[in-house]
Amino acid sequence: MKKVDIITAHNIAIDYEAASVMNRGIAKFLDLLVMMIYTLIIYFILLQLLIQSIFGSFSIDESFYIMFVVFQLPVIFYTILSEYLLKGQTIGKMAMGIRVVKLNGENGNINDYTMRWAFNLIDFWFSAGSIAALFISTTEKGQRLGDVLAQTAVVKNKPEQVYSIKDILNIKDRSKHDPTYLGVSKFTDEDMILIKNAITRVKKYPNEPHKELVRELAKRAANELNLEEVPQKKLTFLKTLLQDYIVLTR
Repeated sequence: MKKVDIITAHNIAIDYEAASVMNRGIAKFLDLLVMMIYTLIIYFILLQLLIQSIFGSFSIDESFYIMFVVFQLPVIFYTILSEYLLKGQTIGKMAMGIRVVKLNGENGNINDYTMRWAFNLIDFWFSAGSIAALFISTTEKGQRLGDVLAQTAVVKNKPEQVYSIKDILNIKDRSKHDPTYLGVSKFTDEDMILIKNAITRVKKYPNEPHKELVRELAKRAANELNLEEVPQKKLTFLKTLLQDYIVLTR
């Protein structure tokens, strides 16, 4: 299962699970289905107009052909428009829970989506999807050729690490720990999950922004507990809070 590590402008690392070939293939199929249904509806409308013209209700002129071209534009530019307006998603991607993201953590712009759309010709249409599948399977971040050039990736919306209270309960056996901070019971499960995520992040990416997050959480927790000062070993302090919370509330 491939991961996409996105480093934001503030040097915060965010982990995503890269969308698989199957995820992207199904999303593509659904998008093609949407475009096909739209095209059939338009063709049916235009066919009715053509039939009326044959039987003399009105005559076909240049406006008819212009209308035909205009109606086809949404199909041609479907991917660009959808990804731009829906922040990296098409109807197919929404259904599969995946989206396009920039490798710097920002939403893509119209140029990025245009680059991806243009290389659809090579990645998908000219090669029946084989080039896209090859690149997605072999590149580190699961990128097709258009993604590589646009500096984007397609990821699953669900974060890689989402802790639940069940994960918190497994941190420490209550029979082997004497609580230090008795006031920790005033915190909520959500507070503990936030602390757990912060500890995990700073261990995996020990950069200054993550360390600052730990310092800020430790400071706020100390204030809530009415401590005279924030403990010097802030990471140890937060770990102790997690252990105390389980012992005192479970």
